[in-house]
Amino acid sequence: MTVYPVTTSYCTGERLAEIRGTLLDVYADVYAEDIATNPFFSMERFEERLEAHVGAGGWGCVVAEVGGEVGGEAGGEVSGGGGGEVVGFTYGFTARGDAATFKLCENMLREKWRKRGISRVMHDELIGQRREVRAELLVRRERPRLRAMYETWGYEQMGEQQPFPDAPLYDVMVLALRSR
Repeated sequence: MTVYPVTTSYCTGERLAEIRGTLLDVYADVYAEDIATNPFFSMERFEERLEAHVGAGGWGCVVAEVGGEVGGEAGGEVSGGGGGEVVGFTYGFTARGDAATFKLCENMLREKWRKRGISRVMHDELIGQRREVRAELLVRRERPRLRAMYETWGYEQMGEQQPFPDAPLYDVMVLALRSR
């Protein structure tokens, strides 16, 4: 078994111009099938969402290099920008516009690097840079294995959300990070 070194870099919105191409390349690779079949996942729509996330403030991401090549990216924003409408539930706290919540918008890992713990490394490095009280992420309803993975990381399913009118329905998952 070959062991590949993993290197992570934390970036904020100020570095978006420098890393934009990397983020777009990872997205195009990870979401290739969805891009080909669903306009919501198009490159243009991803770029729009990326701009909204960065513009919302508090955006940060971790880029992971594995064996000298970019393996993936995890990123998000402080709650309050770029989101959609909550469908059919109440959180028990107000997440929209709540600066105590970090919204993990993407946790993308190229297929050849999956099932090696790298996604968790990116996640933990990103969350370790944050000072918010909780993290929130969305998992597509049709991906129960992914939801189960996040549950092993301590996330709890709190409801469902359709962030845009043409988006799929997602399960909302929340992880307590620290006390206020």
